[in-house]
Amino acid sequence: MRVLLYSDLDTTSIPGFAKLRTALEADNFQQADVRKIGDNLYRARLNKRDRILFSLYRHAGETCCLILEYLRNHAYERSRFLAGVAEIEEDRIPRLDSPQEAQAEPLSYLHPQRERFHLLDKILTFDDEQEAIFTSPPPLMVIGSAGSGKTALILEKLKETIGEVLYVSLSPYLVSNARDLYYAHGYDNPDQSVDFLSFQELLESIRVPRGRQVTSQDFQRWFQRHRQGSGLSDPHKLYEEIRGVITGPVTERGWRSREEYLELGVKQSIFAEVERPRVYDLFERYLAFLDEEGLHDPNLVAHDYLDRVEPSYDFLVIDEVQDITNVQLYLILRTLREPGQFLLSGDANQIVHPNFFSWAGVKSLFFHERDLTGHGEVVRILHANYRNAPLVTALANRILKLKHARFGSVDRESNYLVRSAVEQSGQVKLLEDRESLKRELDSRTARSTRFAVVVLHPEQKAEARRWFRTPLVFSIQEAKGLEYDSVILYNAISTDAAMFQAIARGVDPEALEVDELSYRRAKDKHDKSLEIYKFFINALYVAVTRAVRHVYLVEAQPEHPVLRLLQVESLEGELQLEREDSTLEDWQQEARRLELQGKDEQAQAIREQVLGEQEVPWKVLDRAGFEALREQALTEDSKKQRLEVFEYALLHHHRPTLNTLAEVGFKPALNDEGKAIHQLHRNRFMNYGVNHPTAVLRDTERYGVDHRMRFNLTPLMIAARLGNVGLVAQLIDRGADPALVANNGFSALHFALEQAMLDDAFARQRLPGLYPLLAPTSLGVQVEGRLVKLDRRLMETFLLELLQTMFYRHFGPAAAWGNGYTAQDIEGWVARLPDSILSERRKRRQYLSSILSKNEIQREDRYNRKLFLRLRRGHYALNPALKLRDGKGWIDLHERFPLEDLGIRRLAENMSSREERIFGADFLRDRDRYQQDKLDALRRSLAVSQSEVP
Repeated sequence: MRVLLYSDLDTTSIPGFAKLRTALEADNFQQADVRKIGDNLYRARLNKRDRILFSLYRHAGETCCLILEYLRNHAYERSRFLAGVAEIEEDRIPRLDSPQEAQAEPLSYLHPQRERFHLLDKILTFDDEQEAIFTSPPPLMVIGSAGSGKTALILEKLKETIGEVLYVSLSPYLVSNARDLYYAHGYDNPDQSVDFLSFQELLESIRVPRGRQVTSQDFQRWFQRHRQGSGLSDPHKLYEEIRGVITGPVTERGWRSREEYLELGVKQSIFAEVERPRVYDLFERYLAFLDEEGLHDPNLVAHDYLDRVEPSYDFLVIDEVQDITNVQLYLILRTLREPGQFLLSGDANQIVHPNFFSWAGVKSLFFHERDLTGHGEVVRILHANYRNAPLVTALANRILKLKHARFGSVDRESNYLVRSAVEQSGQVKLLEDRESLKRELDSRTARSTRFAVVVLHPEQKAEARRWFRTPLVFSIQEAKGLEYDSVILYNAISTDAAMFQAIARGVDPEALEVDELSYRRAKDKHDKSLEIYKFFINALYVAVTRAVRHVYLVEAQPEHPVLRLLQVESLEGELQLEREDSTLEDWQQEARRLELQGKDEQAQAIREQVLGEQEVPWKVLDRAGFEALREQALTEDSKKQRLEVFEYALLHHHRPTLNTLAEVGFKPALNDEGKAIHQLHRNRFMNYGVNHPTAVLRDTERYGVDHRMRFNLTPLMIAARLGNVGLVAQLIDRGADPALVANNGFSALHFALEQAMLDDAFARQRLPGLYPLLAPTSLGVQVEGRLVKLDRRLMETFLLELLQTMFYRHFGPAAAWGNGYTAQDIEGWVARLPDSILSERRKRRQYLSSILSKNEIQREDRYNRKLFLRLRRGHYALNPALKLRDGKGWIDLHERFPLEDLGIRRLAENMSSREERIFGADFLRDRDRYQQDKLDALRRSLAVSQSEVP
């Protein structure tokens, strides 16, 4: 059996490893004492105390042993790959005598000679091109198609760096996904600190811009108001001209002047010279539109921030750089402390609307700005494709050959073809646009999340929806970044037959039979056909490469010259396609995935067309609704209403309501809170506590996975509060959003943490399963006008979540006495948490105190995140000037967690008669005044802190 080693594992210092390796290579599992201890996780015995952890995979008919980890002294609880497993009783686990007794998982690619492998969310071995890039020093420009493994390669390259590191891309979804891949299986590198930021977050980390970022939808709506009389008809074309040509370059004022724009050469603009004055007129109106609507353009902000940005990173990676303009690239590179410590990754062939990105343009920027690059740059190209099937890849290559034969090379770096490394050949079929065939195709694909319909233009989606019932209908711009098992291209060529006719004109079919593309420029530099037709040929390429295995081209003109040049095989006989219906759970997941990628239209279509989600039949109590109900209940003395108000107050720990109900003698409010909560859970949430919560899941299908209950809680919040780990996992799988908050500002994580702070058994038994499901990968807070992005791995992140959780139960009573959160308080709370959530080192009072003091508002420290306000020695509050993420905007900390909800003013009035007898009425009056003074002082402190924020 072949044995491979994890790239981070040093086996030279492992006693007895050579002997164990020999036994595994000889398939001698008896000698190695192999036992299965997890999902494709096995352990082998080195000696009486120490163990080796490995997995088994099968590739090219051979079983391979991949060594993952060395565990000293049976320390399974410290394993990266056994997270949450506290104890393994080895003697109770049966031995495996041979590899044949194990179920080895299939592996799509394994280098035939290399003995080291890498690991993100899955096993990786690099091909020769990838390995050459991995071992090359920066600066690097890595070019490769979708599916070439660019992102995996650059993330592994990132692991080799030390110091402060930045990963940035235009897509927030890509950034989030890259972060999760990077830290998969508990990866940790103490020698580095990595920030994963979208470009918008990078801008916000310098200074949060005024207003919301303008979107392409905003631009299209604005364009429709100015379309008439402009002489222009394509908003996407205008959008990319403004973005890539007028505001994209590095200029003195932030955009090209009218004179500079009108004097551009024929190859520097998508618009003809006669059209450019009208384009610039609209650009000036666009600037006014931004100002009127309170929106900002990232190009303009990037230019404004060039003087603000400071060198703060030792290394950076820019992923999908083809989507980033020159001024944005320039700003990013200026965050480097040392020139040249960067890696760029992208694929110019994936640009749909012309934005005038080219690798030559990037190199030109480097040439003129030598301080950015140091000694130079190295371009490396990845030719292998590990995603698209061979037939899909062959069609994509043929489109590139057509583009090359017709227009020449865009630049040297984009002049390459791709080879598929996928075993399944896939299918590419041309179907004539006939009603019967479309109905048949629709009947077999409409209920599957594995099929998507793609058209070239947004206005063509309506026609596609006439024939295809799937909600997964995308324009080509919307389809960017997506991938589906099968893609139906609906009249992508026939709708723009004249344009594609012009593309095909004069192309010799023999020119498409080459195996490599030779570099050559377009013959006529004044021929603008490349720019005019670039959208169509690029869009066709991007549409085809969205398909992993199958492409179906439905065309009204199956004899079109472009289709003949591409040699797409026509369907003969019956359509060989099995009907495939996805589950409702699959559709819920797909809706959530699309939402995260900003595809709100398709996500909503899934909810309406497939899931059939309805409005809840009850009235949801928001904060205003609760206040009205509370007033009514107290005024009218209605027991039913008062009970409902009491239940709401229990769930949200609304102390003013609990105090008031106790004052008016409402019996449930005078009883033990624990018993009242237990009764509330039985009355309201019994379905959430069972092992098979069928009724809850049925409601998520009927009303949506994030529907709101009467008290404005989502199913996920309730399941988290009750500690039902299995239900929480199912809801997350169905697309539930853990970031949503209740009326009191609590997320599902806060509800779970609150219960853990009240119940030791909950903390030990339930929270370890809940925490990794509910804790966000990062938190974005705004401090002094800047974004501070806190990764989940930071102690500051955990403290921020914990102190929000204890805002009502601890901070309110403490603040009444002029106190706040202390390291001693926190030490007591976290002591009950298992090590899988918080290590012993992080539970110690000294460590907690250091984190609090390091992040005080007034402390001068480069790494101070200014999260806490010191009320007095050892007592802290959350920085009252913090702003928290609220969807795409921001909300003040105490707008989400209102001070009025603490009920501080009532604390003295609720002293028991026993305390009054002991301390006397004078003491209580003095204490009441003292508490009110402290509350006023707290409010003054918070107000002063707020006013000090620039």
